[in-house]
Amino acid sequence: MLAISFRFPAGFYHATPWGRHVNEGEVEWPPSPWRVLRALQATWFLKGEFVAKLTVTEPTPAGSTAAGFTATGSTVAGSAVTRSTAADSTATDTTFSEFPPVGNTVGLTELQVLIHALAADVPVYHLPPATRGHTRHYMPGAGGETSLVFDAFVRINPKQEVIMAWPKVVLSESQGALLDGLLMRMGYLGRSESWVEARRLPDWRGTPNCYPATQADLYGNEESVSEPIRVMGVQTEDEFAVWRQGALAGIAVAQAEPPLPSSTSRHRGGNRKTKLELPESVFAALLVDTSELEKSGWNQPPGSVWVTYLRPDSIFAGDFAGDFAREPRPFAATTQNAEVNIARFALAGKPLPSILESVSLGELFRRAVLHWSGAGAPSLVSGRDEHHQVLADGHHHAFFLSEDADGDGRIDHVILYSLDFFPPQVMTAVNSLRKIWTADHARQWEVYLEGVGSTLQAATSGREFSPLVSRARIWHSVTPYLHPWHSKKNGKFGAVEQLAKEMRLRGLPEPLEVRWEPFVWAGGRPITPIQFRRFRSQGSRNQVQPDRHGAFYTITFAEPVEGPLVFGYGCHFGLGLFAPVDK
Repeated sequence: MLAISFRFPAGFYHATPWGRHVNEGEVEWPPSPWRVLRALQATWFLKGEFVAKLTVTEPTPAGSTAAGFTATGSTVAGSAVTRSTAADSTATDTTFSEFPPVGNTVGLTELQVLIHALAADVPVYHLPPATRGHTRHYMPGAGGETSLVFDAFVRINPKQEVIMAWPKVVLSESQGALLDGLLMRMGYLGRSESWVEARRLPDWRGTPNCYPATQADLYGNEESVSEPIRVMGVQTEDEFAVWRQGALAGIAVAQAEPPLPSSTSRHRGGNRKTKLELPESVFAALLVDTSELEKSGWNQPPGSVWVTYLRPDSIFAGDFAGDFAREPRPFAATTQNAEVNIARFALAGKPLPSILESVSLGELFRRAVLHWSGAGAPSLVSGRDEHHQVLADGHHHAFFLSEDADGDGRIDHVILYSLDFFPPQVMTAVNSLRKIWTADHARQWEVYLEGVGSTLQAATSGREFSPLVSRARIWHSVTPYLHPWHSKKNGKFGAVEQLAKEMRLRGLPEPLEVRWEPFVWAGGRPITPIQFRRFRSQGSRNQVQPDRHGAFYTITFAEPVEGPLVFGYGCHFGLGLFAPVDK
């Protein structure tokens, strides 16, 4: 068995699967055989002056080719290409600083043999626990234009290894030395941010946890729960030869047909695949640039094959120890027993929920926290007393708030907040929460704990936990405010008076002004209150809802006040939420 270990010192792996757009947020995990073999080739061409310390004589006719490349510039001695080191041949400490430079075409035949040997078997993997995440940023373009780009990645403990093993591959001594040299010189795998340390494992006897579905009887067990994924593999040389023969026949037939009208050809893409000369071998197919494949209209690279793998369903649970363990990460040092009353999570999924669904997501968020709080969930998150009656505690139980941090109209963060500090059961739920899901599991989103702390700590530390927890004089509506009491028949005690009363009950100062607003901006467009979902779902039929329309307001105080500010009906689930205008 041949096994390779990959470690990612930065703790991140970035790689977009073939056929997926970067803004879909998908990451190729595990690293595909197609990607790994291409990385070995690229390392050889870029850093081929460093190879294993050995001398090999290959009987190669002068002027011969390897995978379509002529062996020119090589050191030719008669009919053999000779590679040797200038270092002391008796040295026993084989360090790569001793390896001499050689021409870029020296050893090309042996590299081809190595690549074909790796392509002849389907690898298996042992994947450590990891988490998924992404960042969003604007990329500059032509004419000063910018576009929003998702940078998705897998986050992995840098001390842990990804093992990729070929059970049926046995390399010769020279092939093993060549592979060792390539792995030593491989700087990254995937995108250039994915720094990698790779090495061959001489005697790996571990158990794979990610393997082809056809090998489930060999590696699977009844206790494991797996999910099927598609991984881009590499055809064997025989498979490629059969495929190439058929592809050439198809191209010949297509070229013999009358050309399509120019308009039809333009709309249907014509015969763009004929623009790319078919590679003669798997090795040559791996060398074709991705941009050339896309220009020529290939929906799958020549020489590749999709393989269905089974991957642990819990691989992204994130329960791993080390530098990247999921522990509470506040703005200042806290412990499990510290005084915490706020936790912020990043939300990931396709698509993210609309800000118009804030109250629905708030209910799903609460249900997920209750699930992880265990039996006998504290009243702080259940909102009910020991007799299962709704609490009348002056809003001291938890708020489940939605946040659109980048203003694109999509909820990208959720916040758990209460006036009282979280008890241990809630802290356990905060550290355990990984997903928010609908009742039928038709939609679900992954959540990543960004930090915990207290609102007092946020106010005194000077570090911003979230814009919703800032100090500001002016606050404006994010979601509609629905007044919680009935208005008087004479028109008094309307929405503005009720909002002012709620602020007094929360201990806030009297506002200088409460101004009605016709709409708010979300995702670059104006939104009116009736476009929001303004009603709770199941379990809320007995609740009184005097206001079924809602309104937006801007509140101005004489002095800065601390957030979060959330009032009115459904405020514990994200309705009536305000955000600061000035901080």
